[in-house]
Amino acid sequence: MAFDTERARVAHLLRRAGFGSTPAELDEYAALGFAGALDRLLNYEQVDDSATEQQLASLALDGSTMEGARFSWLMRMLWTRRPLQEKMTLFWHTHFATASSKVRNPGVMQRQIQLFRALALDNFETLLQQVTRDPAMLQWLDNNQNRAGRPNENYAREVMELFTLGIGNYTDTDVKEAARAFTGYTAVRGEFVFNASQHDDGDKTFLGITKNWDADDILATLVRHPATARLISQKLFRYFVSDSPDAVTIDRLASTFTNSGFSVREVVRDILGGPEFLASPAFHGQVKQPVDLVIGALKALGVQNVGPDLPQVVRRMGQDLLNPPDVSGWKGGEGWISAATMLERLNFAERLAAAGAPDQPYYVDLSSQLAARGVQAPADAVDYYLGLLVDGDASAEARQALVDQFVSDGGLGAADNARGMLQLAMSLPTYQLG
Repeated sequence: MAFDTERARVAHLLRRAGFGSTPAELDEYAALGFAGALDRLLNYEQVDDSATEQQLASLALDGSTMEGARFSWLMRMLWTRRPLQEKMTLFWHTHFATASSKVRNPGVMQRQIQLFRALALDNFETLLQQVTRDPAMLQWLDNNQNRAGRPNENYAREVMELFTLGIGNYTDTDVKEAARAFTGYTAVRGEFVFNASQHDDGDKTFLGITKNWDADDILATLVRHPATARLISQKLFRYFVSDSPDAVTIDRLASTFTNSGFSVREVVRDILGGPEFLASPAFHGQVKQPVDLVIGALKALGVQNVGPDLPQVVRRMGQDLLNPPDVSGWKGGEGWISAATMLERLNFAERLAAAGAPDQPYYVDLSSQLAARGVQAPADAVDYYLGLLVDGDASAEARQALVDQFVSDGGLGAADNARGMLQLAMSLPTYQLG
């Protein structure tokens, strides 16, 4: 079975709850065992990540550009000692999808991402309250135009359809009345402002109850609705495990959400520590999102010099950070794969496998890696990289093809002869799966 060893279980955990691992990181987490590794990932506040902040500061990136903001975030994903915090930040960026195509303010977009980072595993009600007041969201869904007497319904509709209840659990009247409760919530020069003169403080009938609802009243009711517990639980399960959760599992996770007082941390703990996470169907059961594929490769192969085009690499694979395609975010799953995006994945594998020079971006020092592990034969080198990249999940025929490629290139006797083999290994179907 795929999860027969503790190391394999921990490697799976680091792929799903983070962005993969370097060999050293895998050693470090494997020494804790699966339970210890999970505890460390969940309680990331106890992990010193100051080194990441120092590394990012040393890059002296231009934070006034959207591309600089994207590059900074990708490098944080690569370097962070708190991978689950960053993986959840990306989850909320997809759930509360806000796009730079409309916001067009790098600082405001980065502050929204920092909000997601700060509240990554926090109380969902607190997060929803803060998102409702977030300047990027206020602009993205037009609540900055929502005024008494002239309500704009965009945010009220999406907060129910996409962020909490889901379609079928509210009426158009509920949208109209909730929009009145959100009037006066706006942003001025990138800062949240509640404009009382633009707020409708009259009675509103929402979900069958008539009173003078305000924004937080609406949010509190949405968070406590049973449909919200199921929607959030289902989205988190699909993000971390698979696209096909069964009803019993979602019932369990929804109960955890409600009984914990809407703690995202407890739901994620239940998912990652639940029986489904280490069941056979979960092994290589998800298509890697572009960020996972790219950052995972850089970590596994020890790439030290990353080019400034990294956001473009991810974008060409279909994931333009800070600019999701629409308000529903990226669709994920098989939606990541098309003829064009698959070609970009293969091009990236070819780029990493290219010899280049040590001072050039994306250089992989294969010779030193093999020498450090005392690899003596082509078959040993193939087994090492198959273990590193796909957990050894390759057919006997595929493995032999990699050995043959290595031998035909001259084997271990010539410098960098592992590169053709590496490119083929990263082109395996199982490498596209997490």
